[in-house]
Amino acid sequence: MVLFLALMGLAFTLGALSLAEAGRAVREDLEGALFARLSLLREEGVSLEELFRLAQSFGGGVGFIVRGQEVTYTDLAPHTLPSALLQALAQGEAYRGLEGGWLLVALPTAEGGFGLMVSLEGVRNLPARLLLLYLTYGGGLLFGFYLASAFLLLKALAPLYRLEKEVARRSPLDLSPLPVPSLPELRPIVLALNRLFAELEEALGQAQRFAYHASHELRTPLAALKGYLEVLKRVQEPRALKGAVQEAHRMEMILNGLLQLARLEGRPLRLEPVDLGAFFREQGQAPQGEGVVLADREALEMAVQNLLENARRHGAEPVRVRLLEEGGGVWIWVEDQGPGFPEGLLARAFEPFVHGGKGLGLGLALVALVARRHGGRVRAENLPSGARVGLWLPSASLKLPPDAGFSSEG
Repeated sequence: MVLFLALMGLAFTLGALSLAEAGRAVREDLEGALFARLSLLREEGVSLEELFRLAQSFGGGVGFIVRGQEVTYTDLAPHTLPSALLQALAQGEAYRGLEGGWLLVALPTAEGGFGLMVSLEGVRNLPARLLLLYLTYGGGLLFGFYLASAFLLLKALAPLYRLEKEVARRSPLDLSPLPVPSLPELRPIVLALNRLFAELEEALGQAQRFAYHASHELRTPLAALKGYLEVLKRVQEPRALKGAVQEAHRMEMILNGLLQLARLEGRPLRLEPVDLGAFFREQGQAPQGEGVVLADREALEMAVQNLLENARRHGAEPVRVRLLEEGGGVWIWVEDQGPGFPEGLLARAFEPFVHGGKGLGLGLALVALVARRHGGRVRAENLPSGARVGLWLPSASLKLPPDAGFSSEG
């Protein structure tokens, strides 16, 4: 329907312009022909008989001769010449103009002048005749063009309709790749959708694994807490009470860690330049090096606190902070003098609930989330004496979009 309306609008616009141009062209041609014939007649000698014959050759017009104030016509019908024509002849000038549906052309002579009045009835009827031709032949051609265009358009859009049906019949959890269509213009869209489906499937898998690990981590202290409470129901056992309090505290820590992750993931970042030297001195640390990063101060504080706590809990004093500028950003390295990461744990140190027997496995996961939200990266390394964990943040505008993923190496 839109295509048909567009074609009709284009046809009517072009038709109106062509009709107006045709009328103007015919009138100008007629005017030029009259001037040419009148000029030739002035050279041969002007008479009413010659003017009459000339008028008949132009479809029955009226000739006239002006001598002073007297006007003689080639017929007996009453006529009145416009004053502008008489004035032009009196001044020895030619005249052309329209008056009451007549085209008047006159040339001056020594006695006054002469000219012809030709009816424009045929010229006025020309647009109507052309319009009739447009509506018959042109309308048929336009309708045929519309049918052919609609057919070709529907045929070209058939792969898009098939794609729409394929997507509509799927369940929300079906993220398998869509078949690549044969239409070249549609392939980039389908490939982009397939990439999005793959990313959604990976994100869904991560969410499912996270939920599984979270439930597993909560199940262990919950089972222990229930056991201690069963003992306390039967007998007042101080060790059971102490164990129940410890397990409740562990559950509280797990829930607090999950809430931190959820809060950081859900809220928008408020980015601002942060002077890391001054920032760490406010935290009671004396960093080696300087640097300014573009970061959310609250998220950065959460990440740094977890880095320092992880170094103190799993490593040994002294804990040092080093700031190193690299590649348009700054590395925040937290080093300790502990035993380092177990080899099997090093590659998975930033995954949620991965730990070496102590802690919850959420601290470094939160650091990784802060890095991802800022378009940064993280890295964990063993040193000859101890270990270090690094957080890289951009020192200017973000080099990567927020929430972009990062590889296992950072």
